Amino acid sequence: MTHPEVLSPTLPPLALRPEEAAAIAAALAVAPKGPYAAHGFTALFKVLEVLEPDPRRRQELVESTLSASAGALEWEKIRAVLDRALVRSRVVLLGYQDGKGRPSRREVEPQLLVRSSEHWFLVAWCRERQAPRWFRSDRITSARMSDEPAPRRDPALFGLRADTHPAGRGLAARPDPAAPRHGLRVLKGGRE
Repeated sequence: MTHPEVLSPTLPPLALRPEEAAAIAAALAVAPKGPYAAHGFTALFKVLEVLEPDPRRRQELVESTLSASAGALEWEKIRAVLDRALVRSRVVLLGYQDGKGRPSRREVEPQLLVRSSEHWFLVAWCRERQAPRWFRSDRITSARMSDEPAPRRDPALFGLRADTHPAGRGLAARPDPAAPRHGLRVLKGGRE
């Protein structure tokens, strides 16, 4: 009986467009430690050998992929802290850089994480600014959850409807129990 590793089938020559090669690199950047990561990097090297004959430029492309991978890993660590803080309603201490790269420390009350087409954002009440802020994920350099409870804020402060946001459901106006519901009136002894 032949061992499966001995028969290592190969694919016939493939024609990949640069966008398809970029998709391989992007997938590796998102999941650099996945179960097929080593094979993915081998495939990426093979693709780059064909698409980029200059070894120096090829190495730069690989390094940029690894750099993106490191950034993705760092965001996953930060996101795990933010997820726990959101679930436990705890204040978070953020390391943050503004658009000009100036670092700051922020004490925030996280409300939710949202995704635009390009970035993740932490929507939070910033204690320093005493106002709601949307913190872009690629500018968050660190996150540490404190033991201090974060108070619930009205979702309308963040441009959200209370009845559609999980954190705001408890803050949404509750219907008057005496008011008729869906055309029903509560009568003594039963319903009409």
